[in-house]
Amino acid sequence: MAGADRISVLPEETKVFILSLLSFTDAVRTSVLSRSWRHLWTFLLHFNFDLDFGEGPVCSTEDLGRILSSLRGPIRHFSLQCFLLAHQSSCVQHFLDLLFQKDGLGNLCVHCGGTVPQVLLPSFRLLKDLDLQWIDIILPDDFAGFEQLTSLKLHSVCISQTDMQSLIDGSKKLMSIELSFERFFTSQEDAAGEQPCSVIINCPLLKYLRFDFGEVKVEPRIISAPCLENVYVSASADYDFTREEFARVGAAALKFMPDIAHVWHLSLNFEVLMAIAQFYCFTELIYNTEHNFVAASIQAICSPNDAVLIKSTPFLMPHYSVCLKLMCHAPYEFIFGNCNA
Repeated sequence: MAGADRISVLPEETKVFILSLLSFTDAVRTSVLSRSWRHLWTFLLHFNFDLDFGEGPVCSTEDLGRILSSLRGPIRHFSLQCFLLAHQSSCVQHFLDLLFQKDGLGNLCVHCGGTVPQVLLPSFRLLKDLDLQWIDIILPDDFAGFEQLTSLKLHSVCISQTDMQSLIDGSKKLMSIELSFERFFTSQEDAAGEQPCSVIINCPLLKYLRFDFGEVKVEPRIISAPCLENVYVSASADYDFTREEFARVGAAALKFMPDIAHVWHLSLNFEVLMAIAQFYCFTELIYNTEHNFVAASIQAICSPNDAVLIKSTPFLMPHYSVCLKLMCHAPYEFIFGNCNA
């Protein structure tokens, strides 16, 4: 029939799917089409907000709070990019509490800038992907872990050693971990103390690990990760390391190496390579009996953007030699061969 409104007669779940293909602003604008579309956007499952460049309905933390309160269904995915002023720091906690009330959250990404908000992280029952940046994280006293969590990304966060350990230990399905810390502390002493803190990793399904040795003195220790295949180790390029701090990073990286002897790919950024290089003689292959591997070292004749790609790590085992190929303006490549072959 000519002029018939075929879209409005579609099933509600189909119309919600159509809205999910639009930007949030455009999805809300469809509420003026007809009475049947008026509140349809409140059943959306996926949300991406940027409060720095919000347009239309999303222009302030207060508006976002009202939007989340208006949602009728569960929220599967929530992503927030925001720059906070001091008086806005409590809004992130408010958003997380609203998300927890809706239940069903599977993916959570919150990247903050400006004032660091402190949040008590709710125990989202179905959470699979957690990505937090520039946030002071506290876990509830009754935290029992995220049973469904497979991916954990914490960048420039503040968290206690106890909470960090509880977060990893309570997430047995973790397959990917990325960690860098702005502040990491114990109940007795701050991370600025002399003794480094440890993050113990016991994840039977873990396949990817990325760890940054920054200004904060934190060392990873792997107790069990039989499925681990890819490891990326870095030291913050933006931080101006002193000679003593380079030595600390190098010693921590070497201490970590035996834990990842079984991985297939190991990537080290320029700062970590140079920190390790301080422990060896230039242009010589050195067998280190303490750590039980052969290593070669170089001096800085390359761009800080260059990386070290290690295709596999049998050099952590005895009886292997390492040939270091230096390629100008290209990544360094370690090639392995059995000394007895």
